[in-house]
Order: sequence, then structure tokens, then C-alpha cells
Amino acid sequence: MLVKNNQPICEGEGKFTPFDIWEKGGLTEHLGGIYATRRLLTRCHLTAGQQILDVGCGTGFTACYLAKNYQVQVIALDINPRSITEARKRVSKQNANRRVRIVRVDAHRSPFSDAIFDTVIIESVLVFCDAATVIAEIRRVLKPDSVLGVNEFTFLKLPPARLVSLLTGTLGIHTFQQCEWETPLRKAGFANVTSSVYKINLWEQLASHMEADGLKNYLAAIFTGVKDTSIRSTFFNKEMLAAARDFLPYVGYGIYTGKKLQ
Repeated sequence: MLVKNNQPICEGEGKFTPFDIWEKGGLTEHLGGIYATRRLLTRCHLTAGQQILDVGCGTGFTACYLAKNYQVQVIALDINPRSITEARKRVSKQNANRRVRIVRVDAHRSPFSDAIFDTVIIESVLVFCDAATVIAEIRRVLKPDSVLGVNEFTFLKLPPARLVSLLTGTLGIHTFQQCEWETPLRKAGFANVTSSVYKINLWEQLASHMEADGLKNYLAAIFTGVKDTSIRSTFFNKEMLAAARDFLPYVGYGIYTGKKLQ
């Protein structure tokens, strides 16, 4: 889910993000991969039959995983047309149509009624959004005593100014340290906010792709990225490759939860 000046960016507009290479290849991608997703879902205490909202569903892996492993009903939304297409393909392939509905929606202005979801899941989306607006909207659609679960790109320690400039200026990512991610949840009215941060495990990232998408699709996405001049010029250059080496100790992800009490 991307925004520019608080307006959604659709395919073909704006700068490429770190996840465009995967979306163009039809793959699942967020920091921590499916290992992070499992850690997040464990903290949400899901039960069969619940109504779940998956915000920024990407290619639909989490939505299908929820339906299969938790027997819940899922509405999964994204604004990227390619993601919607790939998510619907995945839902159909996994015979999850009865439990998963994919919709193209801007998370800043969702069409859903108040207090209808038991849990909301959001992974690697808030860094591209007006986070306060999206979190407030999520709280609106949650039932009382229900949980928001978040997985987001998180600085593990105070980042160098060059790293911040690279992420915001080149990639359009606005990320924070652990305590700074907790703040918008509390300001939106969420209680019992919890958080844990994790370092990037490159083996987990790779293994996640193998399990979620398979070796063939993974290699095809890499080839797509290398071949695409716009992606290649953004990511496969000396500055970005040096940054990946120099700044890895600063980069991780956080698992955050908050409860809507009323």
C-alpha cells in the first residue's frame, strides 16, 4: 500500500519500493518472511470462525495461511493491481475462495462498517502510509476487545543520517525505532501495546521464499528485477549494494500488538 502526499500510488506511478521487484514477479515479501508472520499470528490469539482483515495483502500468502491454519474468514485488501491479481490466483490455486475475499481498497479510506472485524493484520505497509490515519481507520473497523497485529520494518538502533536519507529519499520508506512505532498505536487509543524486535535472518528470508513461492518463482522474480531497467537502476547500483552491506546491523523488523478496549 503506497501513498504520495497522502494519496494512493498505483502501479506505474512514483518510485519503486523494495517490494516492487517481488510484486512484479508475483512473490511474497516482507522482512522476516513467513517466520515473522507466524510470530505475529501467535500473538493475536486467533480462534476459528473469526472475521479477519488483512491490510496490504500483497500476493495473498498470509490470507491463505490464515484460512488454512486458523479456519477464519479473511477479507484481504491491497491497492496494487498486480498484487490483487496475484492474490486472487493464489486463493484460487489453494481452493480458499470460501474463506478468503480479495478486494482493492485504500487502507486510508476503507469502505467497511464500524466494529466488524475480530482481528486486523498488517505487514510491511505502514512504512509507506500515513501511519496515524491507517491505524485510526483500523481501530474504527475493529470490534471492542479485539486485536491489531503489526509487522513493520524497524530500526534496531539509532540509524545514521545517510541511512534515513536513503530510505526516505530514494525508496520512500518512513520507518522508526521500536518505541516510535508504539506511539501511534497508543495515540490511536490502543491499549496493552506490546512489541518485540528481531534482526534480519537472511536464511529465514530465503527459506521463506522457498516455502511460500517455490524456487522457480523466486528465481524468475530475480530475473525480472535484473532485466527491468527501472528496478535495476534503483536497487542494483553501488550505493544500494554498499548500503546493504554497511547498514544491515541497523535494520530489523518489529512485531507489535494493541487491543481495542471499547
